[in-house]
Amino acid sequence: MTEESPRDLSGLRIDRDAPPPESALAPRRVLPVAAGILVLIAAALFVWRTTHPSEVRVQVARAEALGGSPGANATEILTANGYVVARERASVSTEVAGRLERLFVEEGSRVKKGQVLGVLQNLDQHSALESARAALASAEAHQAEAAATAREAALARGRLDQLHAKGLVSQAEVDRAVAADEVARARVQSAVAETNSAKARARSAQVEYEKTFVRAPFSGAELRKEAEVGEIVSPIPSSGGLTRGAIVTMANLATLEVEADVNEGYVSRVREGMRAEITLDAYPDERFAGHVRQIVPTADRQKATVLVKVAFDRLDPRVLPEMGVKATFLADAPGRDTAAGTPLTAVVAIPSKAVREAEGRAVVYVVERGRAVMRGVSPRPLAGDRVAVSAGVAPGEMVIVEAPATLADKSRVRVK
Repeated sequence: MTEESPRDLSGLRIDRDAPPPESALAPRRVLPVAAGILVLIAAALFVWRTTHPSEVRVQVARAEALGGSPGANATEILTANGYVVARERASVSTEVAGRLERLFVEEGSRVKKGQVLGVLQNLDQHSALESARAALASAEAHQAEAAATAREAALARGRLDQLHAKGLVSQAEVDRAVAADEVARARVQSAVAETNSAKARARSAQVEYEKTFVRAPFSGAELRKEAEVGEIVSPIPSSGGLTRGAIVTMANLATLEVEADVNEGYVSRVREGMRAEITLDAYPDERFAGHVRQIVPTADRQKATVLVKVAFDRLDPRVLPEMGVKATFLADAPGRDTAAGTPLTAVVAIPSKAVREAEGRAVVYVVERGRAVMRGVSPRPLAGDRVAVSAGVAPGEMVIVEAPATLADKSRVRVK
C-alpha cells in the first residue's frame, strides 16, 4: 500500500491586503443616500405645513334676520310677555240642577259641537216626557175619531138634502142633520186644539229632558274636569260649595292666540296687522310667526299696560293654552322710531354659542371661502339660546358655533 502525499493547504490563507468585494460596499453607500432623502422629505413637510396650515373641523349655523327667513329685512320694535289663550273658551254647566249620573270625557278629550259630555239623573223628566207623549197619542186618536164622526155627519146631511129635494123627508129631519154636522165639525176643531196642546206639552217635556244632557257648545278639547259623578251641579252654584257650577272647562284649540301686556308708553309702536315673533317658554329654541290681531282699546290702570292680542300664522299642536310666551313685534323694514325719534337698525339672530371673546371684545367667526374670518359684534340676548346683533353679520352667513380652541382668524376650516 502506497503512502499518500500530504495536501497543499497554502490556498486557504486569507489575503488581508486584497480589496473588499462589491456586495460588502453596497450597504455603506445606501445609508447616506437614504438619510439625505429623509431630510429632504422632512423639510418639504415643514415648508408645506408652514404655507398650508391644517384644516379645523367646525360646526356652523345660519344667521337669520329676526322674524323672517334668511335675507328678510326685519326690524325689532319691542318685546312683551304674555300667555297663550283661546278666544273660544267656556265653562260648560247645566241648565237645571241635578246630580251628575254619567260623565263621558276626561282632560284632553277632543269633542265635536253638540256631543254629550255628561248626563244628570233624569228619571222624573223621562217619566214626564213619556206621559206627555201618551197624552199626545190620545189627543191624536180623539182628533181622528172626531174627524170620522164629522165625515159621517156630513154624508148624512148630504143624503137628507137630496131626499128633502124630492119631498121624501121632512124639514125637521134635515134640520137635525144640519145640527149634527155642525156639532161634528166643532168637535173636530176641539180635537185639533187638544192635539196641538198635547204636542206643546210633549215638546216642553222633551226640552226638560234634554236639559239633563250636557252638550259641547263648540268643537274643541277638554281642559279641566270640574265635577265628578255623584256630585250635584247647578247653573248657580251655592256659596257653601255644596253644588258645582260647571262640569268641564273646554276650549277651541283652533282659536289659540297670545295675549301680551305692552307698556302703555310703547303701545304707539304697535299696530294691528304688524308682524310678530312668538317664543314659548316651553320651547325656547322654537320661533312661531304671528301678527297683531287686535289692540284692546283700554289700559290696565294698575299695571299701566295695554293688552295686545297676537294671532299665530300657523298653529302648532305643541302650543297649549296658558303657556307663557314672549312676543317680539317686528317692522317690515328699517326706519325711524316715531315715538323716540331714533333710527331702527336691522337685527340678525345667531346662536349665543357663536359669540366668543378675543382681544377684549365680543367676536364671531364667519366662514368665508373655506376660512374663518373674525368679526366684532355687540350682542344682546334674545329668547332661548340666541342673541341679536345689528352689525358684523349679514343674514344668511354661516357663523361657527363649535370649533377647537386653536381656531384663529384666517384659519382654514372644514364644516362637519
